[in-house]
Amino acid sequence: MVHPLWWDDAAPSPTPPELPARADVAVVGGGYTGLWTAYHLLREQPGIEVVVLEAEHVGFGASGRNGGWVSALFPVSGDALAARHGAPAAHAMLAALRESVEEIGRTTADEGVDAGYVRGGTLVLARGRAQEARARSEVAADARWGGGTRWLERDEALERLAAADRPGRTVLGATASPHCARV
Repeated sequence: MVHPLWWDDAAPSPTPPELPARADVAVVGGGYTGLWTAYHLLREQPGIEVVVLEAEHVGFGASGRNGGWVSALFPVSGDALAARHGAPAAHAMLAALRESVEEIGRTTADEGVDAGYVRGGTLVLARGRAQEARARSEVAADARWGGGTRWLERDEALERLAAADRPGRTVLGATASPHCARV
């Protein structure tokens, strides 16, 4: 069985409780999405009965393998989203992703959870001309969707990130997105 590294020093889990005979809402999946859904349902309607169903253990799968990042980065561009679903839907989706980073920070603070939340953004170095061209293109595309990613010239990139040139791999610059935090 694969388990998260933070379980190494944890006490053994108690026997899971029996499933309730009824619930107002059943959330299938005990990953980030399922637990976040249950949390918000109970916060908005404290009297409802919510049960979270998970086949393995809470945090199994991708949620348990997260390296501690809260990110609005998405593997599909705003242009691609708009082509499939329309510009209003693309704007809404990307805005929701950006808002989620801030919402997690607010929620950990409101609930008194010391998750080490620090919203410092993310930097991605460009070390070759092809990477630089793609990065500059990403910055321009992100600007069309209100994302706030910007291009850092070499000196600013090196000032913000301790990186060094390597033979054939000169730091040319970096993209900087403000929509990322660590927990």
